[in-house]
Order: sequence, then structure tokens, then C-alpha cells
Amino acid sequence: MCGVFGIATARGRRLSLDEQACVATCELLAHRGPDAAGSMHAGHVALVHRRLALLDAEGGAQPFRSECPGPRVILAWNGEIYNHLEIRRGLAAQGAVFRTRSDTETLATLLSMRGVDGLRALRGMYAIAAWFVDSDELVLARDPFGIVPLHYAEVAVPGGCELVFASEAKPITSHPSFRLEPDFGSIASFMEMPRRSFGARTLYRGLRAVEPGETRRYALAGERVRCIHSARELPGSTPVARSLGDAAWIVREAVTDSVEAHLAADAPVCTLLSGGIDSTIIASIARAANPRLMTFAAGSEDDAARPGSDLFMARRVAHMLGSDHHEVVISGEQFVVAWDRLITEGAHPLATPNEVAIALLSGAIAPHAKAALTGEGADEIFGGYGAPLEATLAWIDSDATHAPQSAADFYRTAFGWAPRVLVSELLNRDTVSRFGDDQGDPLGNLLLDACRDAGDLGSLDAHLAVQRRVNLVNLLERLNLSLMRGSVEGRVPFADVRVLDAALRAGGAHLFDEGEGGVATATGTMVTKRVLRKAFADVLPPEILARPKASFPLPFESWIAAQTHWIDGPVAQEVFSPAARDLVRTQAMQHWRLAWPMLNLARWLDANFG
Repeated sequence: MCGVFGIATARGRRLSLDEQACVATCELLAHRGPDAAGSMHAGHVALVHRRLALLDAEGGAQPFRSECPGPRVILAWNGEIYNHLEIRRGLAAQGAVFRTRSDTETLATLLSMRGVDGLRALRGMYAIAAWFVDSDELVLARDPFGIVPLHYAEVAVPGGCELVFASEAKPITSHPSFRLEPDFGSIASFMEMPRRSFGARTLYRGLRAVEPGETRRYALAGERVRCIHSARELPGSTPVARSLGDAAWIVREAVTDSVEAHLAADAPVCTLLSGGIDSTIIASIARAANPRLMTFAAGSEDDAARPGSDLFMARRVAHMLGSDHHEVVISGEQFVVAWDRLITEGAHPLATPNEVAIALLSGAIAPHAKAALTGEGADEIFGGYGAPLEATLAWIDSDATHAPQSAADFYRTAFGWAPRVLVSELLNRDTVSRFGDDQGDPLGNLLLDACRDAGDLGSLDAHLAVQRRVNLVNLLERLNLSLMRGSVEGRVPFADVRVLDAALRAGGAHLFDEGEGGVATATGTMVTKRVLRKAFADVLPPEILARPKASFPLPFESWIAAQTHWIDGPVAQEVFSPAARDLVRTQAMQHWRLAWPMLNLARWLDANFG
């Protein structure tokens, strides 16, 4: 994983930042790429790169200039292309000559020979900034799952505007001409469903996110830089009904192939281990490929000796696999210190408490490995959330109209952290009104768009597509940003186009079942991730199969009480109503679904706008 920063303006103009200033700004991304740095400045286009070298340390330096006979491309990107050797063979058959082993050269050559249409051939995770020199076009693109983040903003400067883009928000918001303001529409949405982005919209007014699967083309030859094309490629295929046995075989082949592909690196790769189904499957496949596999687990001080906890069960799995196992035991004091640091250094509030544990894990991993495989994606692809699945099936079977707006309203009500009607009472209306009345409804727009694109909303497959679009993107962004604070790349074998294709070919009917040995829900017992369980029945011990899912295993509800003073910070006092601040001050543990997003916002507001 790496860090990308760049600026572009219309041909004939000169950027407001020279190369030295661009390089200095990219130092804000040094944690994403501690191994090397590179830059280019062509007057109206600048690309700067920080590199975490996992493949071909000598040959993959960036920005990378294509050397094939096609149009000239200068590329800065971060991520991994897992099928780059396959792509390389096809390009070589068309006359391409390669001088390195790096997937960077493969990607640059692909773009030169096939243009942006070549991105459809990629299997992997990526955030790309590519300057097509001859046509003077800049391309920004992000992988279909949204594993790797990429942000941009159009910034007004004397005499014109500049397109500023980066892997994280801070280099963009640090641009001298960026107008730093909070987006109160997104703040309200954050309290309903905490996340850093809602489609393209973020918590900063004017800062946008390249959406998962989106490719944006900018023309630089003209009076001003302008977007001439934007399109999205959503992952997926048509579900096909099969027998459970056939479906399990397809899934096993796809998951095994994906894990093996995600292990490819010239540097050590480890796995995170929670003692759950997903991480156990990944670790067992990885252990078969690497007898010296390292596994890492995190938990609270109370978890170490508590049967059934993540630490306890991860230890059992590690012993079964014979991995080189490491543990990070987190105290309440460590939690709040790291929480504060992540907000202030990352320039964003945290979406979930798990981010703190992931960041602390990255610090423990960094001396041993440069990348970690994790289980994000399995729940959204194979149907792993028992209570939400049950609620969704009840909605499908109800008399509700299976229209996008109805489905979006259901999703919002069933899975939101706080009711929208309550959120308006938590904000100081006088403060919000000073920022204009164009706040809109970012969460509502995201949910509606996801439901419109999902297909037949009377089917479970469509609702899993909504979960991937809404929930999974949030989890993947969380993983990427938290692990990268410690310069560790997060790799997600389940969030892979071939694994998703296998799950869809299995069909939603095989993803879950009601019966004994499943996950307890409000009205009974549901066997979640049924096809995945069957596919790997021989590597999943009974105690792992029987474990209930825990979304936030750390006892953070009691830990956040130590930071309730954040709600009374100078900016937070202006933004939140007196009643809301009093609730957080006195009842943070009891109402943690309100206290968590509000305290995160309070600290972020004071750190960035105070």
C-alpha cells in the first residue's frame, strides 16, 4: 500500500505549489509509504508518491513512466493487482516488453495500450492517478469494492482552479487555498450511521471521495480543468441456483485461490486472527502455503483468560494451525490515547471502535510483516449478519412495496445508530443554519442509490448488494486507514471479484438456513454463511462454528466515558445542543450509540475547526 498526492490545472497555467511544496505536502502520507518517495512536476500537473514496497522494490518506483510504444502514461497509484501476471502475458502477446517484475509496470502498460477500458480486466485493490501526457488527460480511478480510498477537491486559486487529489483527506485540506468547513449534512448523517463518506460526499464541504468502481477523466487542455467523463463499474453477476454441494465446491475453490493470490509479496505477509469463521479459513489456507505463518490477535485485558473471547479463541486456532502467534492486549488507557491520536492525525472521526484495535495491531505487526490478510467482506458476500438477515427477510415477506425508496427507508430504520428525527434535536440549529440550507441528506441519497442499483428488492441477493455498497465500503475504508497508520497494508481475500462471483453463482438460497447450531436471533436460530461453512467444514472446529458474532468485542462503552469532556470543547459547544451534551456527559455508557458518534465528531470538530 502506498500514498498518492497530486495537483492538476489547465494547460498553460502553473500550479500554485512548486515541486518542493508538493513533496512537503505528501509527507503527510509518509505513514502510508515509509520505504521510498518520488515526484514529478510538469508545470500544470504534479504527482507525488510515498511507497510501501511489497513487490519488486527496485523496479516499482513511482511516479512510473510507461515505455511501451503506445500513448505516454505517468502513473502514481496504491494497491495490488493480483492478476497482473495474467494481464502481462496478454500485453506481451501484443508486443509489450517489460523491464521489471512490478505490477506498477503492468498497470501503466495496460493503461497505455488499452486506455481506461483496460481497468475492467483488473483483479485487485487500487486507487489510481494517471496522467495521459499526449492527450493531456488525468484519470482518477478506484477499485469496485472501494478497498483503497481516494479523495479529490476542486480548489479555487487566483486566476483559475486546481484539482487536488490524495489517498487521504489531510493533504487536500492542507492546500493553502482549500476552504476548510464542515459539511453539516454529512455530520447529521454520521450520527445516524457513522462513516467517513456517503457516496462521493464527505464530512468536509468541498472534499469528495472517488466512489467504489468509479473512473473520472479530466481534460487539462482548455480554459480550465474539467471532468469530461465519470462512470462506475459495480462488481457482480447474475445469481444461479445450484445444489448446496456444488455451490460449496465453487466457493471453496474461489476462496482458496483468492487467499493464495493475496499472499503474493516479496515481503512478509501475516493474517489477523479473531477466532471466528472468516479469519480461521484465511489463516488455515495461508498456513498451508506458508509453514512460518504469523498470526495476530487483539483484545482487552479481561479477554485473555475468558473462554469464548477473541483472544482466547484466536489462541486456540493458532495452536491448531501451529502459527507464530502474537497478541495485543488493550487497556482502557491505551484505547483513549490511540482514539485521540487517530482522530487528530487522520483528520476524520472514527466510524467504529474497532478502528482503535486495528491501529494498535498495526503497530505490533509492522516489525514483522508489511501486509496482513483479514476477513472483511465475508459477512456481506455470504450473508453473515443474523439479526439483519432476519429483519430483511421479514421486510421482503411483508406487504411493503419493494421499491427503492421503501427499501432505503427500511435500511435506514433497521440498521441506523440513531433515528433521523432525533438527530435534528442533537444539533444546535443556529450554528448549522449559518452554514447554509443546502445540507441535503447524504445518507438517504446513498441508500436510495444503492437500492436502485441492487436489482429485484424482493430477493435476498439484492439486499446483500446493498450491504456491500453501504456497509462493506465503510469497513474496508476503516481497515485501510487504521492499518496504514502503522504502515501495514490490509488485504481482504473475501472482497475479491472472483469470490463474489462464486457466491452469486451459489445463489442466495444457500447462504443461510434456519436450524440448530446457528446464530440466535430474535425469533429463532439462523445458520448464517451456510455455503461458506459447508465449503470449509473440514477446517472449522465445532467451537468456531458455534461462536456468536460480536461486532465490537472491546468493552469500549465503559472506556469512552473517560473522554466525555470532548463534548464540551469550544467548537463542540457551538455545534451540539445543550441537551445532547448533557446526555453524553451523564449517560455515555447507557446511550453509546449516540455518545460514540457525537464524541468522535466533537473531537474532530475541535481539532480541525477550533
